[in-house]
Amino acid sequence: MRPERVPLGSRQRQLSVRLMTSENDIVVLCSEPDLAKQSVNALLAAGVRRSEIIVMSSEPLEEYGITPHQRTIMPWLVVCGAIVFGIGGFLLASLTQKSYPIHTGGMQVVTLWSDGIITYELTMLGAILTTGVVFLLTGVLVGRRQFPGEPEVSGGKVLVGVVSVPASARKEIIERLKAFGEVRQRQRPSPDLRA
Repeated sequence: MRPERVPLGSRQRQLSVRLMTSENDIVVLCSEPDLAKQSVNALLAAGVRRSEIIVMSSEPLEEYGITPHQRTIMPWLVVCGAIVFGIGGFLLASLTQKSYPIHTGGMQVVTLWSDGIITYELTMLGAILTTGVVFLLTGVLVGRRQFPGEPEVSGGKVLVGVVSVPASARKEIIERLKAFGEVRQRQRPSPDLRA
């Protein structure tokens, strides 16, 4: 079965309608990591997908069985940046050596040992710079629009939240989360789609 072809303009309208009709977020502040684990399990039992559950804590929660779900392409981008800088470093060194005519007495013009040092250094520089740029773009600039935290998290509490809860499941999820801590509902600002 072939997917139906939809003009680009209507896809943008569908996206804007979905963004405008998104529901409130529901969060619970748990005093203990064990309660956070139980609240995550309760949300999963209620049919909430793991990708829609947000867990924030001031300390790692892996020992309680709460693993971070957010996947990132940052390692792959860093490897690509290192490869590009490494190739650029080797080409810089070797093409510079070849561009100036010099009599070497039969020895190689491009020596791999000396070029290897430059290649290695620029590979590491590429990995470091790419890490910094990707961190700034994904963490600082784009991260401001992400799920906001609560001040109590820095005090030791664990925040467990659900993003875009449908209206049909809202009451059930709130009732399930009341057993684990203080439940809060927050309205996320809808984006300005007139531009």
